[in-house]
Amino acid sequence: MPSLSKSGLAPVVQEAAPLRRKITASLRHAIQTGALLPGARLVEKDLCQELNVSRTSLRESLRELEAEGLVESRPRGLVVTQITEEEARNIYGVREALEGLVAEQFAHRAEDLDLTALHDVVERLSQAYLQNDFPAIISEKDHFYEVLCLGAKNLVVLDLLKRLNSRINRLRSISRSNPARGVESLREIKSITRALQKRDHTRAKAAAVLHVQRAAKAALSVEHAFARPGDS
Repeated sequence: MPSLSKSGLAPVVQEAAPLRRKITASLRHAIQTGALLPGARLVEKDLCQELNVSRTSLRESLRELEAEGLVESRPRGLVVTQITEEEARNIYGVREALEGLVAEQFAHRAEDLDLTALHDVVERLSQAYLQNDFPAIISEKDHFYEVLCLGAKNLVVLDLLKRLNSRINRLRSISRSNPARGVESLREIKSITRALQKRDHTRAKAAAVLHVQRAAKAALSVEHAFARPGDS
């Protein structure tokens, strides 16, 4: 068997991955929660000062966020990507199909431990809504869908939702501007949960689809929230 030195593989370069992940996570969080607004310029000098990091580390993180579609290069420099209305409609359409599917599968396939995990995450989500803690709401909603996918035994959907996660959370931030939406959203999730606990796959799927449709309606009704094609 040939050794690695003769196989043509390049030596692995050690990187400061933990620091880069922290920078990326901080910037991603700021974008998802609306602290960095769509269209906002990302000035390296200012970001380095605020984050207390080197320009090299920052640039690595910005490249990662650019690959995720959260930031983009414009003639005036890097800016936070603006989601178009068409992209938002497509994301909600994909969510509707995926979340309806896993709700139906969860009702069929979930074990008792999955039902317990579902109850626990909805309790935590309820507390996050009660405290109006938006970062916690985002985190627990992510956990809610992870529990659904694991109970449904569908890791393919879990992977797809994780790939869409940053854009989904951007849209949640937009719909948050409607004060009534939080109450409605929690009520809808509890409706999904009740159907799942009864293993009523038809009602669970319908409730999951309705939840996404109402989320889409809330977000898409926000004026000037989305970029128009050709905006720069």
